[in-house]
Amino acid sequence: MEQVLVVNTEDLKSTIGNKTGLIEFDKKILDMIETKSYFVNRSEAETDETKKQIIPYCMVINNDKILAVKRKNPSELRLKDMLSIGIGGHINPVDQGTDTVSNAAMRELKEETDFSGNVVSQVVGFLSLSDTPVNRVHFGVVYRLEIDAEVKVIDEGLEGSFVPLTELPKLSDKMEGWSKVLAERVDMSTLGYAFKSSTKQTDGPTSYTFVAEDSKKP
Repeated sequence: MEQVLVVNTEDLKSTIGNKTGLIEFDKKILDMIETKSYFVNRSEAETDETKKQIIPYCMVINNDKILAVKRKNPSELRLKDMLSIGIGGHINPVDQGTDTVSNAAMRELKEETDFSGNVVSQVVGFLSLSDTPVNRVHFGVVYRLEIDAEVKVIDEGLEGSFVPLTELPKLSDKMEGWSKVLAERVDMSTLGYAFKSSTKQTDGPTSYTFVAEDSKKP
């Protein structure tokens, strides 16, 4: 039975208050996830609004383009032909380590894409929506993954390509929930580092550099 990383909704609320949508980076949120998260059965978490499942949601960027994907045969008809600019998924016990959330982000990237080279990973914000039952039990940690090599989508359930960052506002109406929020709120002229907000960040994101293994098979 799959286990996923969660935090108590009350613990999250005590850290972010009543903020919703795209939340600017705050190291206190990462610290809370690190110290107060725990694993539960996914079947339990999917319907328990007293818990929030932590989801790394990664924008994959190469120069001035971002990876956009869509599901070939989504389980929900509402997602048919809808684009996503975030690659991500649940955090499992296998991801535990010095930086559990980042470990999960890199695992998801390797599972869904084929690449070799360097990856610079940076948390640029968080996603919290309450408009649907699904959104009410998930909390996104938004990463900007800058890669220096060609990437190909290998997940058989996905198809994807790189699109110019400047084109995202025009595509937002074709995007699923979290991606639509990102496309409308993130200032893509700065490649995702800055938000369209007058609020000044007091704590800068922490950068990590990963050397990705070459996953191409002979």
